[in-house]
Amino acid sequence: MRRIHPLVIIRNFIRDFPENRAIRKRYRSWLRASKAAKSDYQAEVLTRFRVKRSQAIAGHEEDYVRPVAELIEIMSDGSGAFVDFGGSAGESCSVLHRKFPAMSFVVIETPAMVKAAAKIRPLIAFSSELPDRIDIFYSSGTFQYLEDPYALWKRALSKTTCYAFLARNTFSETDQFRVQHSMLFNNGAGPIPEGFKDVVVRYPHRTISERHLIDIASGAGFELVNRIADRDGGLIQGAKGMYGADLLFKRR
Repeated sequence: MRRIHPLVIIRNFIRDFPENRAIRKRYRSWLRASKAAKSDYQAEVLTRFRVKRSQAIAGHEEDYVRPVAELIEIMSDGSGAFVDFGGSAGESCSVLHRKFPAMSFVVIETPAMVKAAAKIRPLIAFSSELPDRIDIFYSSGTFQYLEDPYALWKRALSKTTCYAFLARNTFSETDQFRVQHSMLFNNGAGPIPEGFKDVVVRYPHRTISERHLIDIASGAGFELVNRIADRDGGLIQGAKGMYGADLLFKRR
């Protein structure tokens, strides 16, 4: 009888574990992925956990959040309106606000997050709608969790006067729809709050066409001035045909 190496057994177990099979499974549309997930990024337990975890680091966010150098550079004049689309409870904006106190900061989030986060960081504005004027539009690891990221991108660019920076993107020129699985405790930064179990949370995930984003930006009067490849793109582990890149655009 042929003996199988223990590492092969372990590898095959991990490969065939139901959660990993689900991660690899692709769906025909966002709607089908959403139905399969039976939840989304607005899940009540996920919001409560992220808020509680964020409360614990209020006032010392710098210990957990490090804005990338390219973002600091485009904010160097220290004025204007900065919008963070999908900015959670405002941790990153709090760090930036201390560096650039003359700037205004707005975090765009889900209604539940907006209501909760405003009490944690009153110096940061929170909203579920884009403001009429944006000088710098920023979004990190968020577009892949939108049903229609291209419509949002067009709308954001129409309001943006200077720069648009998309970080931690999941790109593919072929549309891929999956259900992403993560452990609850892997969401957010800071000490793990009491009263939560480290359960699996699921939400629909899609890939984005880098080429289409660039074409939309070009049509809106923006040029791509910096592209940083393969920095933490928030890719789904075990899923193939994806790549990450950060894109910085400047209005012509």
